[in-house]
Amino acid sequence: MERRHVWIAAVVLLAVLLLGMGWYRYGWVPAPPAPAELPPAATPKTRQYVRTPFLPHWDQVPLAEFERQARRFAGQLWLEGPTHRPLIALTFDDGPSWNTDKLLDVLARHRVKATFFWLGREMERYPDTVRRAHREGHLLGNHSWDHPDLSGLDAATFWDEQIGATQAVFQRLLGYTPHLMRPPYGRIADAQVQHLQQRGLKVIQWSVDPQDWNRARMAFGSHLIERTLQEHAHPEAIVLLHDGGGPRHKTVAAVDRTIGWLRAAGYRFVTVDELLGTAPSTPR
Repeated sequence: MERRHVWIAAVVLLAVLLLGMGWYRYGWVPAPPAPAELPPAATPKTRQYVRTPFLPHWDQVPLAEFERQARRFAGQLWLEGPTHRPLIALTFDDGPSWNTDKLLDVLARHRVKATFFWLGREMERYPDTVRRAHREGHLLGNHSWDHPDLSGLDAATFWDEQIGATQAVFQRLLGYTPHLMRPPYGRIADAQVQHLQQRGLKVIQWSVDPQDWNRARMAFGSHLIERTLQEHAHPEAIVLLHDGGGPRHKTVAAVDRTIGWLRAAGYRFVTVDELLGTAPSTPR
C-alpha cells in the first residue's frame, strides 16, 4: 500500500513538473520574433491608432478619442510614426525620479536613445539627472508641472501654471525649451491642442501601452510588461512607459530584456524627433 502511494505521488509530481515546464515554455519564454509581412517601409499609414487594448474601470481616454484627435490634428498630434519603417520610439513619463538613473544606465549599455516627458516639479528635485539625460543624447519633452488632468483647466492655468512653468524649468536647467508635449493621462482638449500649436509644441500620445503604471504592483509585473510590448510592437510605434510616479524597477528590468528581442525582430530604436522628423530642441 505504501509503495502504491509512493508511485501515485511520483506520478503527480511528474505531472506538475511537466505542466510547469509547459507553462514556462509557452507562457514565460517569448517566442522568437518572426518577420512580419508589411507594406514597403515608405508607404504612408492610412490611420493612427492605439494597438494595446482599452483597460476598463481606470478612467482611461477611449481609444476612439485618441484616433479622432490624431485624425483632426494630423501633423500636430501623433500616436505613431507616419510610415512603416522598422523603428520604435521608447518614451518615459512622470520623471525624473530615483529610478531614472538606473534606466539611463540600461539605455547606455544597449546604446539606445529614448524620449522622456518630464514634470517640472520633479525636474527641480533631480536637476543632475536632467542634465545627464540631455548630455547622453536623449530627447526631453514637457509633461506638465505636477500631472493634473489638463483637459478641464482654463487657458491661463493650463499655460501659466502647467506647461509654461515647466518650459521655464527646462530653460533654466538646459538653456532651451522643448517642442514636444505629452498630456498626463493622455487627456487634452481640442482647444488646448490648438493653443500648443500656436506656441510651437506638438502633442505626442502613444500607440503601445504596456500598462507598466498598473503592472508595477503585480507579481511577475516585469514579465507582463515585456510580453505586452513584444506582442504589440509594430513599425514606427510610440511606446508609453514610465520612469517616475512610483517604483519603476519592473519597467527598467522589462526594458533591459526587451531591447535585444526587438532588435532581433529587426527594429531600430529612435527618439520621437527621429521618428517624426520634427525639429530637435536647440538652445535659444
